[in-house]
Amino acid sequence: MAFSRIRPSGERVCLICIGLFIGYYFSQRELLGDMSSKSIKDVSSIRSHTVIVPEKLKQTKPNASISDDLTPLRPRNNGSEPTTVTSSGDTSKTQVNGPTGESPKQVKMEKNGEVETIVEVEKALKNNTVDLYPYKKYDPFGMEWINVVDELEWIHRNSYNEDKKVYKMPFDYGSGELKPTSVNETRVVLQTAKNNIRKGTYICVSIETIDENGRKRNRGGDFFTAGMTNVGQGKSTAGRVFDHGNGTYDVYFYAAWSGEAKIDIALTFTREAITYIKDIMKTKEELLGFAANYSDGKNTEETRCSLINEGVWENRCEYINPNSLGKTVFACKKLQRFSCDQLTNVWAGVSGLNRVALDETKKVAYLYDGKYSTVKLKGTPIKLNIQNAEVSLPKLPMCGPDLPIPLSDGYWEDNTTFVPLVCQSKQWTEEEIDKCIANTEVLGVGDSTLGPLTKAFIKTREMQEENFHFMTPRLAGPRVLIMETVFESDMMDKITKAQCQSKTPIVLLNFCFHYAFWSTRGYVERLVRVKLAVERLFQRCPNSKVLIKLGHSRDNLYKEQNIHSNNWIFYDMNRIQRRIFGGTGVLFLDPWDLINSSFEENTIHMGATVRRQEWFLALSYVCPEMAMMK
Repeated sequence: MAFSRIRPSGERVCLICIGLFIGYYFSQRELLGDMSSKSIKDVSSIRSHTVIVPEKLKQTKPNASISDDLTPLRPRNNGSEPTTVTSSGDTSKTQVNGPTGESPKQVKMEKNGEVETIVEVEKALKNNTVDLYPYKKYDPFGMEWINVVDELEWIHRNSYNEDKKVYKMPFDYGSGELKPTSVNETRVVLQTAKNNIRKGTYICVSIETIDENGRKRNRGGDFFTAGMTNVGQGKSTAGRVFDHGNGTYDVYFYAAWSGEAKIDIALTFTREAITYIKDIMKTKEELLGFAANYSDGKNTEETRCSLINEGVWENRCEYINPNSLGKTVFACKKLQRFSCDQLTNVWAGVSGLNRVALDETKKVAYLYDGKYSTVKLKGTPIKLNIQNAEVSLPKLPMCGPDLPIPLSDGYWEDNTTFVPLVCQSKQWTEEEIDKCIANTEVLGVGDSTLGPLTKAFIKTREMQEENFHFMTPRLAGPRVLIMETVFESDMMDKITKAQCQSKTPIVLLNFCFHYAFWSTRGYVERLVRVKLAVERLFQRCPNSKVLIKLGHSRDNLYKEQNIHSNNWIFYDMNRIQRRIFGGTGVLFLDPWDLINSSFEENTIHMGATVRRQEWFLALSYVCPEMAMMK
């Protein structure tokens, strides 16, 4: 604290501030004198610690996205160059960090036992390289609103012009109402000329969303499902939907065949239905309940348990595993006659899920009925004729981690063969499969949709039971002996360096259907703990491979299921997994479009044809050199 005195005129004189200023002046004068006498070599060493903004970055237009004009810099292996980090298209939020990620600050250099301080803050401010919003460095809690800022800037970048109008009066006014998107009023337009659609090209369809009153929707967030098929030829592909944030969407389809094609687009969920799920239901603690049995060998009693990540509680038995769950606690209401170590098994029935789903959506039940949920848009199907053309083999990357998501994940060549367009894959022979998985040890933790893939890798039933562990706590299914749980992080941490040297570990994971009613925060924290275990595994065993099977959509059979296990939740889980594990070296097996475009009934447990194509794609990730096209 600086002590001061107040003059009668009210002026405040800060004695310590004056002293600091005088000291700063002479220190800088001495420093500049030393710097002027240094050799060129000394000056260059100082510059290596200086934050530099590329000239191109300085010239970026205020409202342009940095990614449009400049590839983000990455530190070299020696860590000598700064990195550019940008969170939006506004250059005022551009931050240039040092090689260790720190913001521009006073850099200390040791020489001859003395410490010289080089002040670079003023230069950084002048060049607009300081993080203008540093709070996230000190206290990032409660900053979910950053996503809202990103969304609004994304809308602006997509040329949404309503906010650019010059108003002579403070408001436009009038009576009216805005309803959810209507499948009957929404416009669907084929943007590609019908007479110029050729095999091997992309077809674009635009969507302009309108409510039931004929009013244009001025916001994005609706969730659409799109597909293009030729049933007679057994060909199909899924559409890629681009949301522009302003009520308009573009859908792209790869024209993989010549002849007839039919495009169908359905509104799966409205923005309002999704908002209620993500902002209300997925933020609640203890929404998902489990029944649990305690037993002393003679007597048994049932109680209720919950997963709690946020909040406070009392009189609970707590079951914690920070290595696998972070701060999420499996908490059970304490029974007087039993101790906490007498918990035997837990379970959660489907009837309980259905009851919670209805109770939680009573006020907005209309958002999940047939009018707004999974209904085809008026104006579809669109019937086309694709002209034949010479199509060369696509130049696809080798399967591996962190591949970009293309406009099309692939197409069904016929009723039995899926052709991926993400990376180089193939239809494998038994001989090739044996060669690929030779000298490997496969382990897995997941649900019943990962089970068939694990069994394909592990040939013997004994090893399947020993090396594959069902995720816990699970929804539906049998009662689980809770103390026999094997978590993903714990399983990977038990893989020793000696094991890696004798065989290549292949770890199979998935995080989908049984997590649908976890709070978003609890789900994210579990995945972050798994990510840390993956990084530890790769440090011990660089030859190991971790493959995460992402979720897929399903046809929900009734209203309650369409709430607690809806496809937007699974889609969002896939985004979360890609965000958390991206950059670690894990392999993503994404069957979403493969299953969406298949001719099989879309259920949790897909048929043999789909499972076989998933298996072949997984092999192409595990042994990419064997899947490369000649």
